[in-house]
Amino acid sequence: MLKTIFLSLCAAALATAPLNAAPSEDDFAVTDTMEPPAADHMAWWKEAHLGMFIHFGLYSGLGGEFQGKFCGAEWTQNNLQISSSFYASEALPLFKPAEDCMKQWAALAKAAGCRYAVLTSKHHEGFALFDTETTQYSSQALLGRDLCREFADACREEGLHVGFYHSVIDWHHPHYDYTIPSDLPYPRYQKEELELNNVPRDQEAYIAYLHKQAEELTTKYGKVDILWWDYSAGEMQGDRAWKATELMAACRAHQPGIIMNNRLFAYAGLKANQEQDAAAAARTDNGDFITPEQRVPEEGLGNQAWESCMTVGRNWGYNRYDTEFKSPASVIATLEECVAKGGNLLLNINPRGDGSVPEPVVEVFHRLGDWMQVNGEAIYGAVPATDITLPEGVRMVAVQENLYVYLPQQKPEGESYTLSIPAHELDEVEPEILGQPDCAITTERIELPGKDEPDARMLFRIPASAWDNAVENTPILRLGFGG
Repeated sequence: MLKTIFLSLCAAALATAPLNAAPSEDDFAVTDTMEPPAADHMAWWKEAHLGMFIHFGLYSGLGGEFQGKFCGAEWTQNNLQISSSFYASEALPLFKPAEDCMKQWAALAKAAGCRYAVLTSKHHEGFALFDTETTQYSSQALLGRDLCREFADACREEGLHVGFYHSVIDWHHPHYDYTIPSDLPYPRYQKEELELNNVPRDQEAYIAYLHKQAEELTTKYGKVDILWWDYSAGEMQGDRAWKATELMAACRAHQPGIIMNNRLFAYAGLKANQEQDAAAAARTDNGDFITPEQRVPEEGLGNQAWESCMTVGRNWGYNRYDTEFKSPASVIATLEECVAKGGNLLLNINPRGDGSVPEPVVEVFHRLGDWMQVNGEAIYGAVPATDITLPEGVRMVAVQENLYVYLPQQKPEGESYTLSIPAHELDEVEPEILGQPDCAITTERIELPGKDEPDARMLFRIPASAWDNAVENTPILRLGFGG
């Protein structure tokens, strides 16, 4: 059956009608016809700060093992350099999502305090989790289920914004042109199978396929809030590879408020540094936000929106051999760092082939949610408070009229921790540890000898018990301005 699907797809792609003339050589050109999104279309996203990423596909059933070989996760097909037909013959029988798994994911996202969720509608393997006219290599055709529909409905039931991750790399489509110079991977035995069947490279045909799938995702699922593209490199980027400008404009035409990342263009954020982050942030024509992966930028990026995507374990997709998981406290610290630097955190779950989420990942999300129940007011809607001079290791944000201090996670060795802030930077405030109204904080204004004039400081002495009584031993200090 899989061989028949492969040959049928080849025939259908060969019959694809020709597209318009070749794009401009300027891969980053913005056409005059592209309507800019509304100025506030990202307001909800910037206020949310926390989302759930879901990596789910045929690789989920394999769980890190292919015919007795260790194979990673979502990169299995490329890691083993195998053809789509061989890959699917092993993976498809193991991909059996439970009927209610999408509801369970959405409930977990809500419990953790996430405000949005992003599902892999198609990863690099090319298997579509939605009802599409473009291919039979989909959950609808082979399982009788539109998993993206189930996901979107489940998210909306929980009040979550809906996002789709969509790979522009495709290891299954017969005409995807892997010969265009780039650093993008492609499985060797998939190449050989295509050559054996005399299937030519035709990126124009693949672009038509990609654009049609994007049209389906933005017209068949109600309001779609996010399209999370992945990914580009070398010459395989922008208008040459994907007709990116046209693609983004079409998505905005169908979904005027949609938010899209920058991965239709060559900067991906995986191994970048602060200088590269800043260069990507300076662009205004390649997406709404940039995407550092498995890391947080060294510094904030000014007014440029950004989102760090991170795993809880070591893999994006499910791998049964993954035993190294981040602690809830470390995830909280990363969230605080992202927020204090003006960014978001997209935290990943990696369900098994039946849709169940590994227990250590579930635990992290639940414990993060417990912490958010107490401290969410210091996360949602927060912006960096950059006008206050703080000790090393201490971060501060502002939410409306209040300031919030992300205190060091390390409990003080003595009876208390003293936070010192220049008095001229801070008016009288009312200090309180979130969730601990009876925690006695003492304040004192002192004058220290200065070079030219006395240095006035405001001291806040916070008892060590604040760490003992805080969820995940991670307290936050609110500085309220009376009233």
